[in-house]
Amino acid sequence: MAKIKPAAFITEIRNNIAENDAVKAAVVLSHLAEMDLEVQKQALELFRLSSAEFAIPLLALVLDRFPYLTDSLPEFKELLVARILEVPAIYLEFLQDSRVNCRGFLIDLAGEMGFDDAYQVLMAMLVNEKDHDIIERVVRALGDIGDVGAVSNIAELLYTEDDVLVETAIQALGRLGSSTAMQRLDEKLGREKRFDSAILEVFSAVQSREALEKLNKTLTSQYAHIRSAGKEKLVALGSKVVPLLSENLRYNDPDLLIHTLNVLGEIGDEGAIAPIRKLLHQQPQDANVRFAAYETLGRLPLTKGAYALASGLHDPVANVRSAAAAAIDRNYNEILAAGLKNMVRPGDREAQGLVQTIITTQSGNIFLDLLELDFFREQAFRYLTQKAHADTLEFFRNVLQANGYVSEAEELGNVSPGIAAGKTVKKVVAIDDSKMILGIYRSMLHVLGYEPYVFMDPESAVVEVCRLKPDAVLTDLNMPGITGIEVTRRLRRTFSKSELPILMVTTQNDNHDNEAAKEAGVNEILHKPFTQESIGVALARYLG
Repeated sequence: MAKIKPAAFITEIRNNIAENDAVKAAVVLSHLAEMDLEVQKQALELFRLSSAEFAIPLLALVLDRFPYLTDSLPEFKELLVARILEVPAIYLEFLQDSRVNCRGFLIDLAGEMGFDDAYQVLMAMLVNEKDHDIIERVVRALGDIGDVGAVSNIAELLYTEDDVLVETAIQALGRLGSSTAMQRLDEKLGREKRFDSAILEVFSAVQSREALEKLNKTLTSQYAHIRSAGKEKLVALGSKVVPLLSENLRYNDPDLLIHTLNVLGEIGDEGAIAPIRKLLHQQPQDANVRFAAYETLGRLPLTKGAYALASGLHDPVANVRSAAAAAIDRNYNEILAAGLKNMVRPGDREAQGLVQTIITTQSGNIFLDLLELDFFREQAFRYLTQKAHADTLEFFRNVLQANGYVSEAEELGNVSPGIAAGKTVKKVVAIDDSKMILGIYRSMLHVLGYEPYVFMDPESAVVEVCRLKPDAVLTDLNMPGITGIEVTRRLRRTFSKSELPILMVTTQNDNHDNEAAKEAGVNEILHKPFTQESIGVALARYLG
């Protein structure tokens, strides 16, 4: 049809309506975009006078062809919805008719309206329809309508080979939000890695009791990427998941306890303090659990009861003592000070170890308070001048300078940290999301004669390793962003196992993780808690 004038356009529409000629009306309406807003409004007014059977398909056709009208002239969609609600049977008839050109739009509209009357029709279409686009739209609409009776049918699509339909089904089940929907998504989790993130996002968005329980369950997943992603989601949810996480501390499952404590530390809610103190009171056998508990308490606002941290300084495992010292330093008070001064006695072997722990953890508050004790001062400065890493020296030099100990700061300023005798200067990178662990690595590697480089962010660590070209890498397994397995996989694109030994140091001892780590290219798997000796022996196997 040639270009039509506005007056002729309106006259033609009026005649089509009078003659009930939908075919001609559709042709005329294809020129609607050529008309100005006033003419479009006139056309709309004519449809208010037409029958629902005539108006519904034509209004849908217009909105499908010119979607911008939803914004520029919202009365078009308002009228369409009004006519559908007036005579729903006509709308449902068109919805099922495969000959209707704008059926996709009508399906979307059912979801947008939350139109319960369309539920049975859409369910039948889900079973019988073959067209991919229509099925996708039906699934979305059923999710929006929210009838949980659709869960089973939609869940079947989770196992199709069509990724788009799987993603659509995941989102639809999330909008349905029922306990069964959450269970079906949980059953899918871990089967195909590319969908795991979307499923976890649904759990995080739904936030029902069932959804939060599924997120909590990820802490015990056999897949490292699910554990790490689940932890990130739980941290983002914050205080609302603290009661649920605190329940985990009742179970004698070291891996669950450690991951739970890590999350509670990241959240930083004081509601976790009492359950963690109760856990420590039960004296868990696993040193990694004790370490995680003290490290977490050090990140929480201990307004009272900080004295409970002191027992950690007597722990038989050095790393646990370090975590306890750091926690004490952040919550230092008169009661803790009195206890520590009583522990630092000349000739006491444990006291000598405590001095080293205070230095390596950079516990500035404790350090300053104990400087008045001659034994502590002597031991501390001996360690700082003979064994401390340059970063540790700089830290305590600044602490002393800032607190008026000018001569002592100058004494440290004259020290040039050296490499332990007989050791070749080789670069070792340590990657861990625990600042405490990285501090321990730095001190240990320095004493062992290596040049340490430490990174909390695994993503940036990969970039830096490629730039530094170190002699070896120590990496944690469970880290935010990417896991140690993924770190290894990426590094192996650049370095062979002989060129760059990668040692994974982890609290986990899961067969699936171990196999995945070895497949990614890890040279060796070590377990926490590690010691200076165990790290030294392991590195010597590769670096001589």
